[in-house]
Amino acid sequence: MVDKPSYDELLHRIQGLETENTKIRQDLDRVKCSENKFRMMIENMPDIIWTLSVDTFRTKYLSPSVETMLGYTLEEARKKTVKEMVSPASFQLGAQYLENILKNLKTHPLDAHQTHSLEVEYICKDGSSLWGEVTAKLVFDEQGNVSEIIGVSRDISKRLIAEKALKKNEAKYRTLFENSRDAIYITTISGTIIEFNPAGVELFGYSRDEIIGSDIIKIYHDPQNRENFKETIREKGFVRDYEIKFKKKDDTHLDCLVTTTFWRSEDGEVLGYQGIIRDITDQKRMISQLQQMQKMEAIGTLAGGIAHNFNNLLMTIQGNTSLMLMKTDPSHPHYKKLRTIEQHIQHGSDLSRQLLGFARGGQHESKTVNLNVIARMSSKIFASTKKELTVHYNLEKNLLPISADPGQIEQTILNLLVNASHAMPDGGDIYIQTENVFLDEFQLAAYQDVGGQYAKISVTDTGIGMDEATMEKIFEPFFTTKEHGQGTGLGLSSAYGIIKNHRGYITVYSEPGKGSTFKIYLPASDKLRETEKKAPTPPLRGNETILIIDDETMLTETGETMLKELGYTVLTANDGKTGIGLYASHPQKIDLVILDMIMPKMSGNATFTELKTIDPQVKVLVSSGYSINGQASDLLKKGCCGFIQKPFSLMELSKKVRETLGANTIRKPAKSIEHPSQT
Repeated sequence: MVDKPSYDELLHRIQGLETENTKIRQDLDRVKCSENKFRMMIENMPDIIWTLSVDTFRTKYLSPSVETMLGYTLEEARKKTVKEMVSPASFQLGAQYLENILKNLKTHPLDAHQTHSLEVEYICKDGSSLWGEVTAKLVFDEQGNVSEIIGVSRDISKRLIAEKALKKNEAKYRTLFENSRDAIYITTISGTIIEFNPAGVELFGYSRDEIIGSDIIKIYHDPQNRENFKETIREKGFVRDYEIKFKKKDDTHLDCLVTTTFWRSEDGEVLGYQGIIRDITDQKRMISQLQQMQKMEAIGTLAGGIAHNFNNLLMTIQGNTSLMLMKTDPSHPHYKKLRTIEQHIQHGSDLSRQLLGFARGGQHESKTVNLNVIARMSSKIFASTKKELTVHYNLEKNLLPISADPGQIEQTILNLLVNASHAMPDGGDIYIQTENVFLDEFQLAAYQDVGGQYAKISVTDTGIGMDEATMEKIFEPFFTTKEHGQGTGLGLSSAYGIIKNHRGYITVYSEPGKGSTFKIYLPASDKLRETEKKAPTPPLRGNETILIIDDETMLTETGETMLKELGYTVLTANDGKTGIGLYASHPQKIDLVILDMIMPKMSGNATFTELKTIDPQVKVLVSSGYSINGQASDLLKKGCCGFIQKPFSLMELSKKVRETLGANTIRKPAKSIEHPSQT
């Protein structure tokens, strides 16, 4: 029999139960509070938290954010299956994914607590789609069977848009990287190449496997340039258009501009260098060619001025010599000496003509000719004097004709042949080749701006060759590598001027010990070849009145004496203004004006314009130490009757005067003309 508890025991037990109940209530309150917190957190999260029945594919629980995210109310969403809330493709993908997981659990039970992630396309209430990232875990019952799935769905539409934009940008910059004509690179601080675009791989001649992972020092021509480059970028943090000489795999040198900055991590740590390499080798070569061309133009202007003054001096000597020879009996002891003087005048005239050939191409009388004929004729004449040399031909049978001065082209080819013979003092071979070529614009050089059909002739020798420094100067007047007295240094400069004047181009390639090749390109002509015509021999004398206008007193005096010897009445003036005054005072008495082209105060051009105003029928013969090209050619187009180049002999003057006046001119009676004093 159990004793009944006493009153005190019952009271003590009741107090214990009350304490226990209080504790339980406190625990319940804490649990409820905690539940409220988590509920508030769940209900206020932008992501959808859900539990899903594996059997029915209906949600057992959905957080309120389903309304914000998909537009459904909780009641509407709970009535729908997962299949109705996602796209068919996403449902099929999810079902297959779940099936694979369940199969995997049979063989890998430890994977039961693995978290799974999947991207799903949801269908919103308004019919639009929304991409969500689903993160889920399987929930098991007491028997170990999958009872439900608990997960979170997060809206990743904005993220996908950002990722898409990022990929688009990445693709854009990747396209720029891949298709840039400049080399783009990334290296580590130590210089290991970790990226090089296709242009860079191609520029330096390595394969991608050869260059990626290698040290960038391998492409530096001078390793010290690498240290200088690093020092510069350390000081400034970047380099822009930094000129460096690199080298290709085959040791070919490249002139390049480098623009580089530090390559940094997201937190700003310097990882290496990134930059662009631009090949300016061709650009520098073109600049050099342009500078050379400008230098040649300047030298040409100087050479033309020298030749002009030289011809004026020779004119006085030639005129007086011709006059003395005219009055000297061949048996006189001075006659032979005068002839010797005349021969040396001719040599001097040839020298100045070569200078003018360089400066402005000389007097240019174009005919339609075949370059093969000129090449054979020139080389035949040359070969007859150089038995130790053998000339070989490879001539195009159907070579296009050219419009050119045959004499000047022959002179050019002879100059090249003579140059070749000097390069082979002990004998050798010369190869002459002609062919038709089509040139694109700027194919030969930066200044070759005319394309089209050209006739090309090449002259190749097997001589000593030239280095680059020599090749840069060979077309300059008076430049020669020969010993003193063995050459004037005008042969190639004259050839350059003649070809340039014919709108052609001349190039040279040579290496020491490997001979030289000169190539001439002349524009093809669509005209038929012309036949030679003999010029009629004009009368040598006359009795007309001629006015000489020249600023050189000695030239007017010499010209006056020469013309008087030929029977003409002569007036002289030493400037354009005086000459115009003389002509205006005797317009019906002066039959011809011999006008100097280059004069101070009033030029020949301005003087001719004034004469033309006074008398539209005025006959003017232009005389100049320069060639017929340039200003003289312009005057001929304006109506001048002819051109005579100084120095000229008495016979040349007589022929040119009669050509200008006309062989059948009715000669007027000799007139008495008052000759005013000249100033």
